[in-house]
Amino acid sequence: MLILISLLLLLFSGQLILNLVKKPAASTLQSPTPSNAGTLTPASTQDIEGAYNSRFPIFAPDGATPPRLELPGGFSVIYEQESNLYLVTANSKVARIIPAQGYVYSQAVPPIVTPSGQLLYSGDGIWLINPLEGTPTQIASLPAGQVITSMALSIDGQMIAWSTEPVSGAGNNDIYAGPLAAPSIVYEQSALDCPCFRIFSFMNGSGPKADNTLLLTDDRGSNEEVQYGLWSLDLSQRPAGLQLILDENPQQGPLALTPKGNGLLYSSNEGAVPVPTDNSVPADIAALSYANSLDLTTLSGSPPALSPSQVILPEQNNLSNSAQYHWVTTPLFSPDAQTLAYVEFSSDVQDPYDRHSALYTVQISGSGTQLHAGKPQLIATSTAHLIELGAWFNNHIITFFGDGILYAMDIHSGALTTFIQPGSYARIIAVTGPVRT
Repeated sequence: MLILISLLLLLFSGQLILNLVKKPAASTLQSPTPSNAGTLTPASTQDIEGAYNSRFPIFAPDGATPPRLELPGGFSVIYEQESNLYLVTANSKVARIIPAQGYVYSQAVPPIVTPSGQLLYSGDGIWLINPLEGTPTQIASLPAGQVITSMALSIDGQMIAWSTEPVSGAGNNDIYAGPLAAPSIVYEQSALDCPCFRIFSFMNGSGPKADNTLLLTDDRGSNEEVQYGLWSLDLSQRPAGLQLILDENPQQGPLALTPKGNGLLYSSNEGAVPVPTDNSVPADIAALSYANSLDLTTLSGSPPALSPSQVILPEQNNLSNSAQYHWVTTPLFSPDAQTLAYVEFSSDVQDPYDRHSALYTVQISGSGTQLHAGKPQLIATSTAHLIELGAWFNNHIITFFGDGILYAMDIHSGALTTFIQPGSYARIIAVTGPVRT
C-alpha cells in the first residue's frame, strides 16, 4: 500500500510540473492571421538554383563562389550524348532529342552548324537537318566497310569535305570534297600507307582559293580524335597538290584556327596522360594525346607556310614529378578572334589519377603576320574530374561541360549559370539563335 501511494504521489507531481512548463510556452504562440498565413510557401525556382549554384565545383581565382549569370532569351544549345543529339532552348532547362536519322556518335567527327542554321552530322553517311524542326536529308552515303574519320565545312557553308577509312584496316583511305550537292573523291591512298590523312579544316578567307584548300593532319591509323602534323591539299590542281606545313616529328600538331582568318594555334609537344581508373573521364577522351604547349602563328602564302610563332605556354620536359605537367584541352577562339580560351589540367600520380582543371583566357590582337597573343589569365578553377569547353555564346560568354552539368560563364565578370544537367558526359556542339552581342 505504501508503494502504491508513493507511485500515485509521484505521478501527480510529474503532471503538475509538466503543466507548469507548458503554460508559459503556450502563451508565446499566436494564432495565424490573414497577413502571415501564406508565408509557408516553397522557395522560388531562382532561389533554389541560386542555392544549387553555390555547390557547383567551379570557383573564382580567389576561391570565391562565382556570381549568378543571367542569360538572355532566344537561344538554343545543341549537344551530343551517347547515341543522340539534343537541343535545349533558352531557360527551359528541358532538352529534346533531335530526330537525327543515321547519326552515329564519334568523338573525332562532331556535328557542324552551317551559317544558315542547319545541322550537319555524320554516321551511316552525311546528313543535314533543321535542328528546330524538319526531317533529315542525306547528302552522301557511306560505302560498306568504311567509317567517317573527319568532317569540315568552308566558312561560307558552300563546300564540304570529309574523310573515310576502312574498318578492317585493309583498303583505301578517301577524302571527299566539293559543293554540298555534289562532293566527290579528291584524294585516295592505301590505308597501309601513312601519313593517314584526315581533315583539320578548310583554309579561311574570301574567294575560291580558300574554299579549294584543305588542311590535313595524320591520325596514324587511329579512328579516335588524333591529329599530328599539318599538310595543305590544293583542290584546284589535278591531281590535288599536297604540301607539308608542320612536321609531326617531334610530336606536334594543330589545335585551332582563328575564325575568318588563318591564325593557327598548335602544340609543339603532345603527350599521353594517365587514364583515370574511376571512369570519371570517358575512355575515348582519356586515351587521347594532349597538348603540353601552346604556340600561335599565321598561315600565309600559296602553298600556305608558317610565319614565326609566339609561345603562349612553353612545353615542359623531364620533370621529376608527373603531377607537375600541365596539359591543355579544348582550346577555342571567340567569334571575333580576340580571345582564346582553354582548359589546363594536371593529373595525380597515384590511382585513380584524378584531374584538376582551371580555365584560362588569352587576349589576341592584330591580324595576319601582326597577330599577337597576351599572357594567359586565370578565370576559374574547378574540382570537377572533367572540364571541357563547348561553344561560345557570344564574344564574352563561353559554355562548358563539367561532370554531368552544362555551364555558361562570362569571362569578363566570372558570373556563372547552368542550362541543363544531362548527368553523364555530353559534348556541346553549338549555340544558335538571334544575333548576340
